[in-house]
Amino acid sequence: MNEKLIKVQFLDGKIKEFPKGITVESVAESISSSLRKNAVVGKVDEQLVDLSYKIELDVELSVFTLDSEEGLNVLRHSSAHVLAQAVKRLFGNVKLGIGPVIEDGFYYDLKLEHSLTSEDLLAIEKEMENIINENLEIKRIEVSYEEAEQFFEEKGEPFKLEILRDIPKDEKITLYQQGDLLTFVVALIFHPLVS
Repeated sequence: MNEKLIKVQFLDGKIKEFPKGITVESVAESISSSLRKNAVVGKVDEQLVDLSYKIELDVELSVFTLDSEEGLNVLRHSSAHVLAQAVKRLFGNVKLGIGPVIEDGFYYDLKLEHSLTSEDLLAIEKEMENIINENLEIKRIEVSYEEAEQFFEEKGEPFKLEILRDIPKDEKITLYQQGDLLTFVVALIFHPLVS
């Protein structure tokens, strides 16, 4: 067998060979340009991964679009991050908690210096639209536990530090940078919003 090729098995049982290190996005493109355009998340051997994930070994792969439960959850998680970014832009000294997906949507735990008014909510919605229209690139960055800890200490993010402390210190931490927002995701990856 050629050591530079890997085998990818799809849900229908078909197997195709690809160059080692191919991304989930490139595999989707090889299937069809519409799948690539509509893809939001992949699943490699039962683990959700973003589209930039590089496949290094033989795997089972599924690619999901927004019309799937997995795709909808990624959209909702992305929306939570856009919400956090909008609030930070508008109100500055905001402490970020978590932004999980729930059954009918999403939320983000935030600590603000004031209670939100209905005018604030309208401004947040408008800023979220602005962020989506900026079509910001989302960069996946792997760092050590210590690097993540230092970053969140420097940024004054006590809730992120609290979450981080529940993760084993020998684990690599995945951060996602979306414009001026840099955060990390526990247990679920996210992908840029499709606008």
